Amino acid sequence: MDLNLGGQSVTRVCFDASFTILTSGDCELRVETESIIKTPAGDLVKFDPESPGNTVIYLTKLVREIVTSAEVGSVGNLLVTFGSGAELTVAPHAEYEAWGLVGPKERRVTCMPGGEVALWSERNSS
Repeated sequence: MDLNLGGQSVTRVCFDASFTILTSGDCELRVETESIIKTPAGDLVKFDPESPGNTVIYLTKLVREIVTSAEVGSVGNLLVTFGSGAELTVAPHAEYEAWGLVGPKERRVTCMPGGEVALWSERNSS
């Protein structure tokens, strides 16, 4: 499933109990479980969003990056690719929501525990 983030730029990244990416298209992608960032040089770095440690260096470099694609796989896995070649990979979690996307018009996509993907959006009245 294409999340239709291609062409949007990353305007901000935030760290709290999760790792959050905000985009120029008014989307918010929240990562809540252990994930992997692939650097433009090809290094794979695991990080815990609650305590990303030294990975912050790579994650903050996503600011001003252009999202080239954001795809959800058949088991709820998320792959976001960026213009520099960086990639963010989030696998589903057995017990927790792994990631969630909120966008315009009440659009919401969430990877539920176990990998099921739930979708919500504003209903069209036409």
